Amino acid sequence: MFDLVATVRAIGDPPGELGPEQQLILRAARNPISVADLAVELDLPVGVVRVLLGDMRDHGLISVSSPSSGGSRSNERILKEVINGLRAL
Repeated sequence: MFDLVATVRAIGDPPGELGPEQQLILRAARNPISVADLAVELDLPVGVVRVLLGDMRDHGLISVSSPSSGGSRSNERILKEVINGLRAL
């Protein structure tokens, strides 16, 4: 399952038998785009976009990069600071 903020990028040459949604994904992913932004741009539910992306990744048409785990550590630190600040009130 792809994270909503994972970055999608078109990398392969599309075969002729792609569906219309997959063609739209390849066009939108010429430049890196998040899974959530793709769902909005295609006006499709996120679950449908994730399934399409999974098939396309399996066929080597896209690459998907998950957000770095280093960011979660800094987010955790920020949340702790916010909690401590709220407790101080």
